[in-house]
Amino acid sequence: MNRTTSFTLLQLSDCHLSADPLATYRGENSDHNLKRLLPACRAFAPDGVVLSGDLAEDASVEAYRRLANLLDGLAERFAWLPGNHDDRRVMHSVYDDLGWHAGPVLEWGGWQLALIDSTEPDRPDGEVDAERLAPLTGLVADKPALAFIHHQPLSVNAPWIDKYRLCNPELFWQAVDPAIVRGVGFGHVHQAFVGEHNGVRCLSAPSTVANSQAETEKFTADPTGPKARWYRLRNEGRWQTGLISVGMN
Repeated sequence: MNRTTSFTLLQLSDCHLSADPLATYRGENSDHNLKRLLPACRAFAPDGVVLSGDLAEDASVEAYRRLANLLDGLAERFAWLPGNHDDRRVMHSVYDDLGWHAGPVLEWGGWQLALIDSTEPDRPDGEVDAERLAPLTGLVADKPALAFIHHQPLSVNAPWIDKYRLCNPELFWQAVDPAIVRGVGFGHVHQAFVGEHNGVRCLSAPSTVANSQAETEKFTADPTGPKARWYRLRNEGRWQTGLISVGMN
């Protein structure tokens, strides 16, 4: 009998920390809400963490460093990709020294993780091209994969944020092989979403600071607070996923 193994992965997104730890985002303090969420995240004992963008609100060194301090000891492995509020160069300057990974393809727990950069300077929406999609087209066929991107590559039925989604999703989906890629995880939307495209599951990680209720015309505060997404990646391509909320531990 084959022994079942699993790799616990945590996706944190849209932390929106600022240089000033007392700064607020949509009326919430980013540091405070992340600290509220972290005990539940630690209870999952993740093997790895993927940070899927908008880690800082102001792209400051101070915010990226403080985030690293807050997450210290959460997992042995960290990976990151930028969001539209981030500066990739500044992130590299902080996270490379910590051994955090920017991909573009990682092999964790027998799975391939493709990290796709969808950001463009001074634009809230996202865009990809052949070069950025190369990690997807280069995946090997004999190992399952997840793809992570900041901007949503499909509508989440929320007009306030769908106007800032990936502007050329057709190019993204052309690069996604459903026989290899089991799911696409994204941030940016500040709400819980589960959908499907071409047989591939599409999943958001809500924000660690402020979320909206789903499928609303305008941002409508979700009173259930900050959240994260977990994945249990098992052998032979089997997997599970769900959300982490404050107080779950």
